[in-house]
Amino acid sequence: MNLKQLVLKYKKKTVILILLIIAAAGADIYAGYTLAWYYDIVTASDIQGAVRFSVYMILIRVFSVIMAYFADRYEAGVRECFNNEMKGKLIYSLAHMEYQRYEEKEPGEYASWLTNDIHQIEDKCFSSFFLICEAVSTVLFSIVALFYMHPLILATCIISTVILYFVPKFFEKSITESTLNISEINEKFSQKIHDTLSGFQSFVSAHRREQFIQQNNRISIALEKEKKILLRRSAKMGMYSVAIFRILEGVTCCLTAVLAFLKIVGIGAVFSVANISNRFLNGINSIFSNLVILKSSGKIFEKFPKNMPEDNRTTCPEIKNSIEVRNLQIKYDNHIVLDHQNYCFKIGKKYAIIGESGVGKSSMLKAMIGINDNYTGEILFDGISKEAYNKDSIFQQIAYISQEAYIFNDTIRFNLTLGDSGYTDVQLKDVLNMVNLGEFLTEKGGLDAMLGDNGKNISGGQKQRLAIARSLLQKKRIFVVDEGTSALDIKNVAIIERLLLETEEYTTILITHNMKENTQKYYDQVIHLKGGE
Repeated sequence: MNLKQLVLKYKKKTVILILLIIAAAGADIYAGYTLAWYYDIVTASDIQGAVRFSVYMILIRVFSVIMAYFADRYEAGVRECFNNEMKGKLIYSLAHMEYQRYEEKEPGEYASWLTNDIHQIEDKCFSSFFLICEAVSTVLFSIVALFYMHPLILATCIISTVILYFVPKFFEKSITESTLNISEINEKFSQKIHDTLSGFQSFVSAHRREQFIQQNNRISIALEKEKKILLRRSAKMGMYSVAIFRILEGVTCCLTAVLAFLKIVGIGAVFSVANISNRFLNGINSIFSNLVILKSSGKIFEKFPKNMPEDNRTTCPEIKNSIEVRNLQIKYDNHIVLDHQNYCFKIGKKYAIIGESGVGKSSMLKAMIGINDNYTGEILFDGISKEAYNKDSIFQQIAYISQEAYIFNDTIRFNLTLGDSGYTDVQLKDVLNMVNLGEFLTEKGGLDAMLGDNGKNISGGQKQRLAIARSLLQKKRIFVVDEGTSALDIKNVAIIERLLLETEEYTTILITHNMKENTQKYYDQVIHLKGGE
């Protein structure tokens, strides 16, 4: 998504806005042009004509103000459309991004894209585009007015245009550099703030409040410093532009005065030219300056992921027989984690995977369900390669429950349904009872009770049980549990294990570090992974 695509997407709205801008600019320039006539009427001592023309000029100016008001009002609506489209496309791209690619950046960076970068685009890119539209309209009407006064006056203004064109060019590179620097520092700032604020308890318990302040201040100072550099560079460009602009404006007025003395134009033309040339040169200066800003801010678009291609592969049919791993090899940084592993997980059976940390247990499960594509070998569903199937259709069948169950800063209802309104309260309460959270629901005050940021008001075990309840609600039959019961007490571990292991229709593949003798009998196979195997 870029500015051109946004304009084409909202072509009708953009055209209406430009027409309003043109109407306001045309009325404004025409008002300046009539100053010459007005001065000539006044110097001719035509009182009645002066009164009538005064009313006429007031009406023109009122019309100009009204058009400008409607243009500003309509611009607000166009900006809203542009912003919503930008955010919507960005969120869509993030939602359809491959999981591994998504994990390459921290959530704080993506948050910065949706807040700081979108704000920069609106503040710089959109504003510059609308200002350029206004400036171009002003310049074109000014050209017509100046030509009718005298072609030589217009020629002088055009020469001035050429001179003004080169001033912003000297600053283009530095302004682009500063704009990108601010965007990058904003990402780091959002990430650092989120990181340190999330770890507030660690700072307090370690008696390191001062370090907490320093960590947040350091990058904040760097951000403000870069903003200051950008403002100073922009101010310097503006100073040179204005200085040259004033000189050229003076030259144009002097030329008009000479033409008036030579009786080539009327005396009133001096006033009109002073007014119109000011707008002309201002418009030219605005075009060139805003083109630099537009170009520099446009670089931010390049940071965003391109539209994700649709996954048009076949929908995975119901897995009825097996999930098979053939010659699976996983390595990170040339270190082999798993080497040519072969396993067959039968549907309806129960499997435990045990082994030391770092031997590839989680990596294998993530590869099986499509979260991790960094492997060689084959993963087959009922004898057909996983690569033949659309990933979303795989996720519809397999529940992945990780050790790090994420809880949203929202209601219990939302944390179960993730916004899907197709469930009844009875269904929600049933799954909560299945994972022994019925009493928890009563204590919290019902399904619409808020759980706080990442469930800060609930225990780790309650988080994991909510995540399991979420999967049960979706009526999935294959459960891949990556230490998803590690935070549970003995009683609740027994409840969850009994649910997953004693229900015949469930296929359970569970990673555990705590294999208990009394539950081992429920597993059809215990797989012991060793590093590099």
